Amino acid sequence: MVPFKEVSVVIPAYNEQESISGIIARIRAVSEDFEIVVCSDGSTDDTARLAREAGAVVVEHRYNLGNGATVKSGAKRATRPYMVVMDCDGQHQPEDIPKLLEHLPDYDMVVGSRTKQCRTDPVRDFGNVMLRKVAEIIGGTPIMDLTSGFRAVKRELYFLFAPLYPMRYSYPSTITLAFINSGYFVKFLPLHTIVRREQGTSNIQPMRDGLRFLKIIFRLFMLFRPFKIFFPLALCMFVLGVGLGLYQLIMTSGVHSIAVVLLLGGLLFFINGLLAEQISQIRLSLLNQPGQHPMARSDSSGGAPDA
Repeated sequence: MVPFKEVSVVIPAYNEQESISGIIARIRAVSEDFEIVVCSDGSTDDTARLAREAGAVVVEHRYNLGNGATVKSGAKRATRPYMVVMDCDGQHQPEDIPKLLEHLPDYDMVVGSRTKQCRTDPVRDFGNVMLRKVAEIIGGTPIMDLTSGFRAVKRELYFLFAPLYPMRYSYPSTITLAFINSGYFVKFLPLHTIVRREQGTSNIQPMRDGLRFLKIIFRLFMLFRPFKIFFPLALCMFVLGVGLGLYQLIMTSGVHSIAVVLLLGGLLFFINGLLAEQISQIRLSLLNQPGQHPMARSDSSGGAPDA
């Protein structure tokens, strides 16, 4: 286990005045050595003031940017070599932080994974399961929980893939697959104590979130394994072109334009898939250079200023 004095606890918060003070107090009860950084994402209530009064370092966004941007701002302001990211709405228990840290630095990232015993939202659970299955296809390895926001990570490695993180949703999915596809060690630690949010109001909207879910799937494929999208399309078009061409050749003694278009389309999808796959791997290899990101340095000069 890494020493607590080397750990920053980063908490993204948006209008969480009901819970922020209590969460900080519980973290302090686990250890006074933690650095606690709260990033208020354009909150219109007293979240930032209460966090300061509770003794946390506070970063404020002037307006709402989204979860991914909020975690990134908090990580920039943090100064310790290890980082724990957790929500403050009651889903994640501060008392579980030592369980995550127990596996660092042996692993590069430890993810607090939900189990069947967790009291979570069934609608969101269904989307998470489907997304996890897609991620296992992309990553080629079993993944217990792709979207958990409760994780401990080496701060320097977090910043390697910062350009890939989205501003709003799917940041946990992106960082998990970035680590796995780059050869870093990720441990999924089952925690039955993760529950649905206990404070505030959920923003789940089935239609909007369903479309967002599809967008995340395509985004993850294009970031890490674009050939797995292009190849099936290329194969389908090629098979259809060959089948239609043979049919036309037998029935009309000639191959017509539609079959030719399908064959050429299949070839173009195949070539574009190869190029996209090479670009994806080159991008990951360029990002995967520890020590090169200036924000990863453990000093207070690189943090975002309080607003």
